Amino acid sequence: MERSPSARRWEHPPEHSFWMSLSAVEREAFEDAGDEIVLPAGAVVCAEELDSAHVTLIKSGWSKVVMSEGHDEWIVALRGPGDIVGERAAMTRRSRSAVVIALDDVRGIALSASRFHDLISEHPRLQSVLAKQEQERLAEDNEPLLRTGADEIEYRLAYLLSELAFRRGERTPAGTTLSLPLSRKDLARWADAERDDIGQVLKIWRRHGLIVTARHSLTIVDAQNLNDLYSRRAKDVEWSSLNCSIFFIDVVGFSSAVRDESDRAEVRTALYDILVQAFKESGLSWSSCYHEDRGDGVLVIVPPAIPTRSVADPLLAWLRVGLRRHNRRASAAMCIRLRAALHVGPVVRDREGLSGDAIINTARMLDSGPLRAALEESKADLAFMVSDHVFVSSIRTTVGMLDADAFTPVDFQLKSSHIKAWLYVPPDSGRETRPQAPRQDAQPPQQGSTHFHGAVSIQGDVITGTKHVG
Repeated sequence: MERSPSARRWEHPPEHSFWMSLSAVEREAFEDAGDEIVLPAGAVVCAEELDSAHVTLIKSGWSKVVMSEGHDEWIVALRGPGDIVGERAAMTRRSRSAVVIALDDVRGIALSASRFHDLISEHPRLQSVLAKQEQERLAEDNEPLLRTGADEIEYRLAYLLSELAFRRGERTPAGTTLSLPLSRKDLARWADAERDDIGQVLKIWRRHGLIVTARHSLTIVDAQNLNDLYSRRAKDVEWSSLNCSIFFIDVVGFSSAVRDESDRAEVRTALYDILVQAFKESGLSWSSCYHEDRGDGVLVIVPPAIPTRSVADPLLAWLRVGLRRHNRRASAAMCIRLRAALHVGPVVRDREGLSGDAIINTARMLDSGPLRAALEESKADLAFMVSDHVFVSSIRTTVGMLDADAFTPVDFQLKSSHIKAWLYVPPDSGRETRPQAPRQDAQPPQQGSTHFHGAVSIQGDVITGTKHVG
């Protein structure tokens, strides 16, 4: 494909374009069927609400696909060398839904709608090429990331540039280079953002070495990092505001004087090793989950596609196995004892982090007196609490590695929350032969103290339940 003299560097049809998907015979037939056109910057390539008279193949130059409603106008896509425009309207014989405007000098091949239909009849394979392109463009139109709100500018821009690099970019020694005749105003319209916000994002990316910008080009230096920006957000969007399994763990006595800073660093490393291995043994994808490090613990959000019963059983059982393996060989400073809590409910992810009542209630279970006391009085490596919903729907009805009959119901009031849950402390015979891990802040029961077991209810200063007074 020949370039016009005014075409800028690197404007050639990429391998994923419509033109490069055609055979040599099909390209020759397309050129013979149409007429060469040259349009200046600002010219209309395809006009909205007009009859579908022409289909245009862009040979060089760039254009923007613009939609408007009232006084609002936004860019929905860019079309460049090797792209075809107007084919949807020609195929369906309907008026066009958007206007395509040249961003710089555009040179191309234009043919009438009737001649385009004749060309498809003469070369039937064109139909499959167009169908594939239609699927790609529908994916562009339905991309969920573009509907996540104005505060997600960086993620939207990362997606748009990553997609453009895939379809339009040229590999160079410096990275993937795009020739962009877009003004910053157009770029902002494309990303549904303010012009100054786009400038700020590009400035940050340049400082971190992700991109290099020139007058009419942009080079993506670190394509993987840029793609990861979008991929992480796209994954989060899939589960945001939906019911997720919420798994919270906390290392007992993490800040104990028994440990120094190097010990704590090793404990954190060991904790993640144990946790990731437990996910693997349970057949769960750690990379599919979202997690936040809490210093002495981890908050894990398991997306809705993974059943909560899989997190309850066998994950909790495998976590216990991993702790026993580690603690059997560990010194007192390196021994790890965990409190864990599991709940399910809606979780919202925004640019500042996570929120939702379900997370709050999980944290309250993790920090509850019954769970702390249960682990303090036992010699186990792990004690965990699950919400009543999780127990009834995912543990009591499942035959697995956990014994549902070993769970104890607890009922307590914490702040403004009334929590009904189930407590489990696995038997751990042989713990006496291993070094004792640092204990939590609560003091062990003394002579004359009161021990609660079974159902416990805490109502302000009044505590009721099965108890034993020493």
